[in-house]
Amino acid sequence: MTATRPASARSGRRESGFAKLAALALALLAMCVSVTPGEGLLEQVMDAVSETVAGALGRTAYAPTETAQVEHAAHVEVFDHSAPQGSLPKVRLQSRVIDLVNAIHFDDLMQDTPDEMRPPSVVVFYDSNDDSCMAKYSELNWDQLAERELPARERLMTARYDMHAAPRRAWYKFTPEMDLAKRFGVTQCPEVVFAPRTCNGLTEWCVRDTDAEGIQYMGCEGFVESCNGTQKWDAQAEENLQAWISQLVDAQGEPAISGFLETLEDQGKWIKGRDSTTTDNHMRNIYLSQAFPAFTPRGFKAMPIPDGFRKWLDSFFTRNEKHRRTEYWDAESTQMGFHETPTSFLDMDRESHEKNRMANKYLKPLVEEWAHLPPGSLELTSFYGMREYPDGSILKNHVDRIDTHVLSVTISVKKLDEEKSKAHPWPLEVVDWNGDHVRYEHPGGTMVLYESSKLLHGRPFKNEGGTHVGCFAHFKPKSMHTEEAGKWDDIVATARAHQRRNSQYAGYRSTPSEEPQAPHFSSVEYGKGTRWRHKKDAESNLRNDQIPVTFKNKHSKTLAVYWQGHDDTPVHQGTVAPGASFDIGSYRGHKFFWSSTLPGKGKETPRPLPGGTMTVEKGRKTYVYSTN
Repeated sequence: MTATRPASARSGRRESGFAKLAALALALLAMCVSVTPGEGLLEQVMDAVSETVAGALGRTAYAPTETAQVEHAAHVEVFDHSAPQGSLPKVRLQSRVIDLVNAIHFDDLMQDTPDEMRPPSVVVFYDSNDDSCMAKYSELNWDQLAERELPARERLMTARYDMHAAPRRAWYKFTPEMDLAKRFGVTQCPEVVFAPRTCNGLTEWCVRDTDAEGIQYMGCEGFVESCNGTQKWDAQAEENLQAWISQLVDAQGEPAISGFLETLEDQGKWIKGRDSTTTDNHMRNIYLSQAFPAFTPRGFKAMPIPDGFRKWLDSFFTRNEKHRRTEYWDAESTQMGFHETPTSFLDMDRESHEKNRMANKYLKPLVEEWAHLPPGSLELTSFYGMREYPDGSILKNHVDRIDTHVLSVTISVKKLDEEKSKAHPWPLEVVDWNGDHVRYEHPGGTMVLYESSKLLHGRPFKNEGGTHVGCFAHFKPKSMHTEEAGKWDDIVATARAHQRRNSQYAGYRSTPSEEPQAPHFSSVEYGKGTRWRHKKDAESNLRNDQIPVTFKNKHSKTLAVYWQGHDDTPVHQGTVAPGASFDIGSYRGHKFFWSSTLPGKGKETPRPLPGGTMTVEKGRKTYVYSTN
């Protein structure tokens, strides 16, 4: 089916010839800096020019979606359910309006933010293959509205959903659970849908069939929707779209602020970073996986853990329980729900030599035989764990690193509560070569061999069966370093290029963040223990002779911090909501003061509050104002 290019969205002003030339120049300049191996230079230049100009002018670029030409193993057939010909819009990345590739993408974004902190969402549904719909969609000026008039990300998620492209993008089957338009009861084109803060992304998939091995085939009409209470905008009866959305957002109330993040603005940056990670994960699942070769007829194989290996695993667990520690993740990592349910870790590197010896002795021969590879043709690239997933854990479907994690083993070492585990299994989910989402119960003492760089895998639903203890071994063909190294480089480059060709980067523009006058904080400091990059910004940008300083407001009102300049003129440093803080780099002996006079509020000269004057001393200091 051939897609019709949509009319470009109106920007409210004519695009100057200078802007177009600037966009073209930027594209050509970028190509001088970065060229992807495995693609022709001219092809890359033309792709980049098209993408950059489109992004600069607020338009969506198009990319071919022909089935990726992949050479699978001779005995392997992988069915591809994506559009076999024609053209679909590229997926726009880093935009204020998130391009939803399917409903799983929406659900994952909802899961990324805890219930107390999650803002509501607005999704505009359209059809890029329907000229009439696209004309009406353009009249909405959805991008401009989201960027210039609606609240920032921490108060509202804005997204769009292409009803033509969504069922045609992925190589795997498009199930009813993946159809967001159907789930939200969309009947018009375009249609604007408001989703409340209570949408948590935990839609329960239904079981379509179960085979003789106990493998469940997922995806049918009987799913349980997690996002209820949606509302649709009636263009005929309602006030203007911006007013309708703002009224609904206000009615939802302010999201709680994590004490770890401290301000609503930083919370917005935290959410935005996680949006990017989740969107990239879906691009990898759809495009990177599609362009990578398959080795085995099914993509995975379950079996018991070999006896000798299991005895060593059990012994390691017993010896190292006392060394259990919390596993720390980057704050923008969304593959696991660490921000709500931390995982613990028994580090197998404590016995690094022995664990590698055991993997090479017991696992490598099994993986080579399963993948129809000659003995000795694989090398171990990683063997890590043991990771403990407690109740509430979620592991989203993903693919692993395509250069090192080619063929892998996921090992269920044990379940710490066997009875609870039997009552509430936490199966492994994969997408097989037929394009089906399938689940396999993975009890303690079993392991699954799987093609981790191509096979989507995870446990994308909450664990309710007690703590699951797992470890993971990854292998790659040794031929990646031999005379076939060039071939493997081309395979990896082609897969990455396939993802890039279907991506379009857009500049992120948004209304400013506004701190609430009466902020309330979440019951849990969500994200605590993660590596929050933004918290390091002030320190990473310090000059050698500067001192990092934190100002924290524990007053009941919003206050401002001023530097007492060299000529005694107050210089505004920051405005701080109750309970919030900010960091700067300063110098020993510099003087600051807290004031209730906010910048821009009349011409009153800021004066220090009682007890609100401070002098920076050597070393890091936190200066708190708490007098009411």
